[in-house]
Amino acid sequence: MPAPHSRSFRDGKTLEGELAAAMHRVEAHGVIYPAHYYETLVAKYRKGGVPYPHILTILGEPRILGHFYYKTALQRTGPFLDYGCGTGDNIRQLLRDGFPRDHITGFDLSWESIDLGFDLYRDRDALRDLFVVQDTFPFGEGQFDTIYSGSVIHVIADDAELDGYLANAWRALRHGGVLFGSTLGIEDCDACSPDEHGPPRVSPRSAIVRHMMAAGFAEPAIMVKSHEAHHPGDKKCVFEFCTKKDEKL
Repeated sequence: MPAPHSRSFRDGKTLEGELAAAMHRVEAHGVIYPAHYYETLVAKYRKGGVPYPHILTILGEPRILGHFYYKTALQRTGPFLDYGCGTGDNIRQLLRDGFPRDHITGFDLSWESIDLGFDLYRDRDALRDLFVVQDTFPFGEGQFDTIYSGSVIHVIADDAELDGYLANAWRALRHGGVLFGSTLGIEDCDACSPDEHGPPRVSPRSAIVRHMMAAGFAEPAIMVKSHEAHHPGDKKCVFEFCTKKDEKL
């Protein structure tokens, strides 16, 4: 979605190591790489850099799979939007789990992360039609039954931009539609500021609820999951959320 906060890896990680690890994870999904493909990717991304380096460190492990609402979302077989789809990992998981292909759309502002996913999964020709890339939100009112927002809110630093993002989701959902996803955040009783490698937004739980309800959504259900601490005093956590656009009266 917004421009990457940092294009460098943290904690001593390297491009070469993270590409190798990501390829190993993707191979577990049945992808076969030709000889010297690793060297080709290393050369490409040494030159151009990796958008959102953290995405590469988790590529091949779709975060949607562990979300508390995911199994229910699979039963909602109407139109599904991955809003800020990144590498497309979650879209591939939907397909593996049998979600109707013609009801899936991935949207992002740039091809950068999507292309990284194509390079690792080697499925550009097979999946390219599922992705929409524009610099403005292109979808109409009431177009989707379900919208997923995975690790997007914490990369939107500006409050007005976040409100616009949520307003777009609200308009694009049908009445009774569901928005679910996750974001890094912090409990209201704790304090945290963005760091060099971390996301530009670290929202308290109350702020996440406030922004969602201001956009018209019902008060979200929120589940807290642990987040790997990167320095002493790092109290960030992962908020998994699920909320609904009210049924039309």
